[in-house]
Amino acid sequence: MPKVITVFGATGGQGGGVVSALLKAINSERKGYAVRAITRNPDGAKGQELKSKGCEVVKCDLDDKESVEQAIRDSYGVFLVTNYWEHFSKEKEIEQGKRVIDVCEALGVKHLIYSGLEHVKKLIGIECEHFDSKGIVEEYLNTKKPEGKLNFTIVRFSAYFNNFAGFFKPRRMDKNTFIFDIPMEGAPMDGVEVKQGGECVYGILEEPDSYRYKTIGLSADKFTIQQYCEELTKQLSPMTFKDSQITLDQYRALGFPGAVELGNMFEFYKRGNPDRDIPLTKKLNPGLQEFKEWVQENKEMLSESFDSIEIQSK
Repeated sequence: MPKVITVFGATGGQGGGVVSALLKAINSERKGYAVRAITRNPDGAKGQELKSKGCEVVKCDLDDKESVEQAIRDSYGVFLVTNYWEHFSKEKEIEQGKRVIDVCEALGVKHLIYSGLEHVKKLIGIECEHFDSKGIVEEYLNTKKPEGKLNFTIVRFSAYFNNFAGFFKPRRMDKNTFIFDIPMEGAPMDGVEVKQGGECVYGILEEPDSYRYKTIGLSADKFTIQQYCEELTKQLSPMTFKDSQITLDQYRALGFPGAVELGNMFEFYKRGNPDRDIPLTKKLNPGLQEFKEWVQENKEMLSESFDSIEIQSK
């Protein structure tokens, strides 16, 4: 019987990358896996697409223990990612993470791979809820280690390259001038293509004994914002990209929902010394793209995304 791998957030970036890596292995190497894709909307376009590719698509409510049990039952492995931005609740995300861990333990899951993050409040004294919630869940998961109740690995993603054309999309000053407001204040920031992290998760599943109880920080490159801008400018000319050099305090004062939360995240990136391991990430995913390679492959998508930005009024 194939090993069932249950993937939460299967229609999102991280989970979608895990599903893609598993399907690639199943189709090209005839690996003995089966994919159970967890989503809130199995009947949606993305859910139906996964079904057409051979996934078992299952609806799950992370706030309902019985629903979680039904989703996980008979699974060999589980990939768990939770989404703070759905509800902006640290407490809810902690409850969801602990609930899945408890169910995995009770149902005898052989290996849980949890997408965690650091406990920022504990490390540098400022609150960053979407990190802290995952950090607290990590701490809970690590209590399972001494007694061997649940085999697990923790992965921590760095900033997504994809966000340069999405969440952190620049301001457009004129036809070809773009300004990024990313408050790293000259410090370098790790980055990775979100879906390529899925290959790393697959690599862990292939060698579970090598990565049992380990925490792995995923990164493909580490540049300053200006260096990221220079690479974009080089490859997308005549478009030019610049770092606005916005400060952390200026960013937190922008007033949009999540401005303070994200500002605190960038402060952690700047002075919290996040532990990301580029060589290990490349070992887990030999096809990992550095930023230069990623831009090269995604020129058309990036150009279209930036070209859709309206010019900022004077």
